[in-house]
Amino acid sequence: MAVPVAINATHLRPVDTRKDLPEIADLIELCFASTMDADGREYIRQIRRMAFESRGINLPIPGSRPISVPIQGYVWLENNRIVGNLTLIPYFKNGRVVYMIANVAVHPEFRRRGIARQLTQQGMNHARDHGAAAAWLQVRDDNRGAENLYLSLGFLERARRTNWSFDPAGQSTLPLPHLVSIRRRTTNDWHMQRRWLQEIYPPEIAWNLPFQIGRVQPGLWRNLIRWMNGERMEHWSAWLGDRLLGAAAWEPGNVITDMIWLATNPLDEDLAAQALLTHARRIIPRNRPVTVNFPAGIAEEGIRAAGFHANNTLIWMEAPFSGAGANP
Repeated sequence: MAVPVAINATHLRPVDTRKDLPEIADLIELCFASTMDADGREYIRQIRRMAFESRGINLPIPGSRPISVPIQGYVWLENNRIVGNLTLIPYFKNGRVVYMIANVAVHPEFRRRGIARQLTQQGMNHARDHGAAAAWLQVRDDNRGAENLYLSLGFLERARRTNWSFDPAGQSTLPLPHLVSIRRRTTNDWHMQRRWLQEIYPPEIAWNLPFQIGRVQPGLWRNLIRWMNGERMEHWSAWLGDRLLGAAAWEPGNVITDMIWLATNPLDEDLAAQALLTHARRIIPRNRPVTVNFPAGIAEEGIRAAGFHANNTLIWMEAPFSGAGANP
């Protein structure tokens, strides 16, 4: 269990949104430009826009539309210059508040001085002091130094997820796998689709994704609600003869990236992923990038065969606070 840690606050203070945002945006961009996806670049643009407009930033909160919230977090100063940053995002998970620690960034000239450790410790202390059950973060699986840092601070690995994408501008016509047919998803498909979705997007993962299983469920009433809210979602299933291989739902995203929620039969995961995503590339409009979030190491061959590439694999880590009742 993570325990409170005293922080040397000589260089550390809370974010001041009246003056810090341009420097924070520059620092995050400097540190993560080579690995930033479309949503990350949009996030940077929103921080810069917020600096000029003095209002909240639109963040995609799981299960809802984007809402405007103030940036919370801490910065590290050297000679009145921001060289370190940590962002805090509160969520509700299982009826309790948890904090997501994000954008832990240290200027390259100031690394290996313990700045990231002190920023993270301060973020954990902030979460605990505000009644959180746990702190969560995500770290790339190729960033072993950061992973080891978080493990040393009491974080535990909960999952590994790969983000896959393709650029619609580069769409090509790929053949469906032999003998596989694509049909419109029906109510009869839902029983197995729900079972597979619950395995692929379990509650301990879904809370931090823009995913709600009820939004995928078929039904005239749900379709009417989506239509009234101006929401769009397309569904299809893949079949090999009379065997259901899987189903997919395409959902235009709240920010930049559209999402495809895959439900694949574990016995046919590669074949199902290839067929469903190949069909997706044929029908999805070409003006937005598309992302698939999937368990690392699962259906990788099939996803690649459909023309998707892996953006990153993220390790989801949790630091439960003693006595807070956090659940893994």
